[in-house]
Amino acid sequence: MKILGTELIYWIIFIVSIVGTCFIIKIFMDFAKQRRLENTLRLLDFLRQGINNDQIATFIKLFNANSELAGASYNEFKFADGDSDTIETMFSEGGCGNGDIYNIIATLNAIAPMLGTTKEQIIWYEYGQIMDKIYSWTKYLEENTDQKDHVSFYSSFNLYMKKNVQKILSTTFKYYIYAEL
Repeated sequence: MKILGTELIYWIIFIVSIVGTCFIIKIFMDFAKQRRLENTLRLLDFLRQGINNDQIATFIKLFNANSELAGASYNEFKFADGDSDTIETMFSEGGCGNGDIYNIIATLNAIAPMLGTTKEQIIWYEYGQIMDKIYSWTKYLEENTDQKDHVSFYSSFNLYMKKNVQKILSTTFKYYIYAEL
């Protein structure tokens, strides 16, 4: 009878250990979700500080100028005042990016390695259109030009986008601008 009682105590300890382990795993998973949300909110705050309204206005201007509706080819910007520019010269001094697009890309490139630790859908909702269009420009530079000096300032961003562009395009995001003239 004593052996049976000892065995029963061991079984109870075993069951309590399993239940305790399940609780610990559940608490850990909830903590990880909370951390991910906190990281997302911090990153979103960083983006809002790093990408200001003037830069977004420049993006909107270039988005419209790069539209086929404006008569522009894939690597060209045609502005309403008759001026034109190309993606290749966007980052040069006096280029149509006016330094704003460079700063947006530098900010996105800085956060790209951290996006895996966040709820990406929140970042994509806020900046998806900007990320997608800027990726099309940087991808063009990466694939079609000899300007390899530009690659260093957006390589992390392009690497992230290559892996995730399909996910971004399948989610809802905020539109800053629709194609218009």
